[in-house]
Amino acid sequence: MSAQKKLKFDQLSGWKRAQVALGYVLPYFKPYTKYLVLVAFLSVLSNAFEPSLAVSVKFFFKYIFQEKIYWLASVAPLGLILLFLLRESTTFLYEYNREKLSLRVIQDLQVAVYDHFMHLSLDHFDRMDTGEMMSRTVRDVSNMQSTVPLIIDLGKHLVKFIALAGVCVSMQPALAGITFLVFPLTAYPVVQIGARMKKYTKRGLAQAAKINVHMKETYSGAMVVKAFAQEEEEVKRYWDKMKKMLKIQFKYARAKALQGPVTNLIAILGVAFVFGLACKWAIAGKISQDNFMAFFTSLGLMIVPLRDLAKIQGKIQTAYGAIERVIETLEKEATVKEDPNAIELDGFENEIRYENVYFRYEDEWVLKGFNMTAKKGELVALVGPSGAGKTTVVNLLPRFYEVSKGRITIDGIDIRKIKIKSLRKHIGIVTQETFLFNDTVENNIKYGSPEKTREEVIEAAKAANAHDFIMKLPNGYDTVIGERGVRLSGGERQRIAIARALIKNPPILLLDEATSSLDTESEREVQKALDNLMKNRTTIAIAHRLSTIRNADKIIVISDGEIVEQGTHEELISCFGLYRKLYNMQFLIEEESKESAQFQAQNPASKKD
Repeated sequence: MSAQKKLKFDQLSGWKRAQVALGYVLPYFKPYTKYLVLVAFLSVLSNAFEPSLAVSVKFFFKYIFQEKIYWLASVAPLGLILLFLLRESTTFLYEYNREKLSLRVIQDLQVAVYDHFMHLSLDHFDRMDTGEMMSRTVRDVSNMQSTVPLIIDLGKHLVKFIALAGVCVSMQPALAGITFLVFPLTAYPVVQIGARMKKYTKRGLAQAAKINVHMKETYSGAMVVKAFAQEEEEVKRYWDKMKKMLKIQFKYARAKALQGPVTNLIAILGVAFVFGLACKWAIAGKISQDNFMAFFTSLGLMIVPLRDLAKIQGKIQTAYGAIERVIETLEKEATVKEDPNAIELDGFENEIRYENVYFRYEDEWVLKGFNMTAKKGELVALVGPSGAGKTTVVNLLPRFYEVSKGRITIDGIDIRKIKIKSLRKHIGIVTQETFLFNDTVENNIKYGSPEKTREEVIEAAKAANAHDFIMKLPNGYDTVIGERGVRLSGGERQRIAIARALIKNPPILLLDEATSSLDTESEREVQKALDNLMKNRTTIAIAHRLSTIRNADKIIVISDGEIVEQGTHEELISCFGLYRKLYNMQFLIEEESKESAQFQAQNPASKKD
């Protein structure tokens, strides 16, 4: 949806706001038109009882009290039972099918929100917490679940109200006209209370999202919480958030409890006024006894749908809090968009080029005038201090983010002219923080390549030096490895990720500090796997440990978003620039330590001195 529509929605109030909100929800009813027609038909049938009863009262008084037709005394109870059976059976069918319809619509809406989140650009996930997204996808949409039946019930109660109003008009038009002037007075307090309920609902959902975020963080970071002995402090923070939530719920409960009595009081005042007027008219002979009874039977029955309409309006106002958050979600637009005329990338033949690329994240320029070429089969290494922009260079190629200025090409084709899915199929990625799913080893390896066989999975695992440790797991390739691969070591997770990249078999490979967090032994195993992975592929690699990229065809040194040096290891080490400085920090000190250790081992006497 457009930003313009969102702005209008925020500015609207009352039924106009409901109309716009329905514009978002109603398209989800379209696939279930048959169910909607059935529910509407059952609604009409279930509404027939009250108007029929009101009309029956007129004839009951006329033919029993006035004309004294005694056989009707036997027939009337049977008719009442039949009407009741009709109402209850059709009400059951109506409510059951209405609930089925609403559950289907809510399911589709929930999937739509999840689908929308999944297709947003990566910068959205940088800004919004995972707990917040989960809350919007699950809690906010679930809170709309009661709204869908309410929308359907709205039509049902309107039909009932109109039918009973028709009976009133047919019995006493003048008295009905006065009644319809009094009843609208109930609308104002109902709308005001409903608005307060909506306000508290929206606050409650926002607070619930904060609670969700807190739980996600403390559950995920349980080790840190325990390491710093912060269990009690975290429970206190959680309790404080829950107390805020409780205050909001109390305010909502008060407004909700007030709605029914206020509506009923105003309605009864209106009925009392009309009743007093009708009594005077009856004494004056302006209204017959049977019409009097039928009119007030209809009027009494009208209070129920009127009260229900007021409750529905209040509940719909309440649901606006959830609806607004869902609409806000659906109106979020991806910053990385696919060109309508985008093409498939038919292989990779020559080179990748970054041409005068600028990238700004919020108000900060992360890359400035970046130029780089990676020819087919080359290993291009990115080196620089933390925050220099290395990871950004890597993330721009698969279009996780969009360049602010300049362009990136593959074989001369601007990547913005390539279909995103096609582009990413040609790129394999192995990162430092490997993400694995709570699934089997096999399913993690062939994630994104479900058509691969067990034999192909094993072949990829062997190439990644992962087969041996996988076979030692309780169920081998069928072992469930836990959330984020918690049952594996860091090096094992890396090798699973490398196997996942190998089975994809992409021509382009991105390595983002893939061994920087590992110990020496794990790094050695992972490096062997990476060597297998990089064979015959164009690789752009980032590494803090410069030993992993000494054999690179080209090393690009980045500082503050700009290239300050580039060349081979030998060329750069001969200069006294940033690369030499980084190299000295990582290698010369280590080599001096090794030499010192060797000298002391060979000359024990010097150690005594």
